[in-house]
Amino acid sequence: MLGALLLLRHSKSVVPKVTGLARLMANFTQVSNPITGQSGWQERDDNYDYHLEVANAGFGDMLHDWERNQKYYKALKKTIANMREAGKKVHVLDIGTGTGILAMMALRAGADTVTACEAFMPMANCAQRILAANDASQVRLIRKRSTEIVMGVDMTQRANLLVAELLDTELIGEGAIGIYNHAHKELLTEDALCIPARANCYAQVVESSLAAQWNSLKLLANLDGDILLRPPKELQQCSGEAALHDVQLSQLPSNSFRCLTEPAEIFEFDFQRKQPRELKRQRAVKIQLQHAGNAELVFYWWQIALDDAGEVLLSCAPYWAHPELCQLQNTCQDNRRPLANLVPWRDHWMQAIYYLPQPVQLQLSDAHLWLNCCHDEYSLWFEAHKQLPTEKQVRRHTCSCDLHMTYSRSRIGQLNQGTRNKRYLSYLEQAIQPDKQQHVLLLGDGCLLGMASAALGAASVTCVEPHRFSRRLVDSVVKHNALKSVTFFEQLQQIPADQLGKLTHIFAEPYFLNSILPWDNFYFGTLILQLQQQQLSEQLQISPSGARIYALPVEFLDLHKIRAPVRNCEGFDLKLFDQMVQHSAEQALSLVEAQPLWEYPCRALTQPQQLLSVDFYNFGQEQMNHGHLKLEDAFGVCNGIALWVDWEIVKDSPKSVVSTGPSETIVPGQFVKWDMFVRQGVHFTNYTEKSAQLDWNTTFKPQLGELSFKFTLSPQHIKNA
Repeated sequence: MLGALLLLRHSKSVVPKVTGLARLMANFTQVSNPITGQSGWQERDDNYDYHLEVANAGFGDMLHDWERNQKYYKALKKTIANMREAGKKVHVLDIGTGTGILAMMALRAGADTVTACEAFMPMANCAQRILAANDASQVRLIRKRSTEIVMGVDMTQRANLLVAELLDTELIGEGAIGIYNHAHKELLTEDALCIPARANCYAQVVESSLAAQWNSLKLLANLDGDILLRPPKELQQCSGEAALHDVQLSQLPSNSFRCLTEPAEIFEFDFQRKQPRELKRQRAVKIQLQHAGNAELVFYWWQIALDDAGEVLLSCAPYWAHPELCQLQNTCQDNRRPLANLVPWRDHWMQAIYYLPQPVQLQLSDAHLWLNCCHDEYSLWFEAHKQLPTEKQVRRHTCSCDLHMTYSRSRIGQLNQGTRNKRYLSYLEQAIQPDKQQHVLLLGDGCLLGMASAALGAASVTCVEPHRFSRRLVDSVVKHNALKSVTFFEQLQQIPADQLGKLTHIFAEPYFLNSILPWDNFYFGTLILQLQQQQLSEQLQISPSGARIYALPVEFLDLHKIRAPVRNCEGFDLKLFDQMVQHSAEQALSLVEAQPLWEYPCRALTQPQQLLSVDFYNFGQEQMNHGHLKLEDAFGVCNGIALWVDWEIVKDSPKSVVSTGPSETIVPGQFVKWDMFVRQGVHFTNYTEKSAQLDWNTTFKPQLGELSFKFTLSPQHIKNA
């Protein structure tokens, strides 16, 4: 299995004029290289944007969701049979047909006519071919949004059965309310049925010091417990962002949160009723308290009844609240599968965390709490109170402190990560001596840890912060803690030469806002190269001094499905879809993508191996490395390769390494525990057989910002031969 990666991302396509004999026009893409920080033009295939859109459409994930497929099919068969038994002809409308899978199910289940609409043109064209390949050409395909369909032109009659999959993790985030309202008004009969028929939303109030780290900034203390930095008042008083944090809740460590209440139903959405669904609602729900604690956040999920009688149910609940957990335990044939992974896996519908704008401390004597639940046409938000709230309207809260609007949830959590911070602070406490004239340069966005050097007694701290909001946030921390001799610059080039000549330390975490993969933060090395063109002190210390990239062959339980071919779904041939997606992925996707691996269990198939070692004192050195990894027969199929970076704060000191990979020692054959506050890199192999060996090659050209990997898996039968 071959794979390669060229780190060129953040692209925007344009079509500038080009001279040449072969053509007058070419498609060029403006590419931002995260390692060099430079933008340039790269010639692309004329259909590059098309391929990028197809490859990222995400239809494959849904088609691997066996529970979704089976239950939609079951509901269609049941509903169509009941309608025909009642003497009705069945005219089906499928909104957002994608591959046409639901339309084909409806046709095979006995519908008299089926009309399907799909606005995404590449998918609509593919659906037309899939319909023909499955003897379903009777399906009338409309290449429009449902809200653009004109009755009498696109459709000859109203449908009396609507089947659609318009839902997301939040349920309504893709505009389901408006689409259903329009369909009932313009496209459906008065007695039309819908699949799904209704949805019920659930909330559970939770205390979690772990999850709270993704939403606020903690005090920063030294190794003796003395406070170095306090969050400013505007940050402490900020309500945060109301936007959901979508996660695989079942993968949260069970000891990392405490449910203060049982799950409570907060809203019902009746997709079948003829009256319009409200665009906005607010409801105060009284919930019995189960445990005392600090109500900090809300776990959220939904359940749909696919048929009118509510007999075919599909729940997105985490495992501890899943209504079919016992049944799934009894039917699971994989005795190695963890309890948390018995519920059907899906990545298109997950669960969500909503952070309460004001946490509420609750005692058992409070008996209950009031959860103010609100939604508009596309989103939800919550507030918690001890007493029945009297507000007539609860506004959707927004960030007022710059933290939440500037940094991702994972970055906010990283800033609070105790083990990581202790290792950096241990270095700073040893490096910064108040009785010496030490001058520190901070590189990276939001380098709050580096600001501790000012509190530790550095003579001066120079901070390069190119992003306005990030700079404003760090400056507020500086002012609130009365840190002295701190200056900010937007660019390295603005720092006076004499100030650079006085530097004794350069420090970074490192983190940059435009980084996606862990090694994108090698931009730190590019900045060091620029500084080395100046007259710097020979005694200048650089931290981190180096970085190492590691690879680990793994067997994912489920994550590999997002890039795996579908082939067949409920008896329908979808190989044409596989071919389209595969071709587009080869044209447009990097073969290593970023994923928060703590949410996606995988077993290690061997010990990790170092692919690349970078010395930031000599960052410009090009490298070409190669090697191989022996895979253990008994541990599983290598369907993915995980990659990460270890940062060496001080050279050759194992205790001063900050890893973006595993948080515990790797044991081959066992599940890997990953750092929960960064995303790792993943290469999917699409391999379905056991392999004997992984061969790899790595090429690094730092001044060009090119980092490429190539992986080759040797099948088991070659070894045995």
